[in-house]
Amino acid sequence: MSKKPYFNPRWLGASIPEQHWHFHRQLLLRYGIVLGPGEFSDIVHDIRTGYAKVIEKRSKNTAIYSLRIDRLGERIFVLSDGKRIITAWPPEKRLNEKRRLMGKWED
Repeated sequence: MSKKPYFNPRWLGASIPEQHWHFHRQLLLRYGIVLGPGEFSDIVHDIRTGYAKVIEKRSKNTAIYSLRIDRLGERIFVLSDGKRIITAWPPEKRLNEKRRLMGKWED
């Protein structure tokens, strides 16, 4: 027997603004993730408030941040200027190693 798909009523009337489509397409392509209602806002909030870890500075204005999608228990990397999200960065072993090393020094 197949499960009936669940529709979250928070999606009623929701839409993704055009300027965020690139991020969502890359997130699906690189991680196989479709964000649920409110998860994009949580990512932006975590970056703006400093909760997300800066893993690597890419330029004067941009950095790669590490975040966890709690619902999935999945870690993603995001390129951002600290105010807006630019793209979902491809998962890389090198970035995971950097994140792990940063955690050791914080204890």
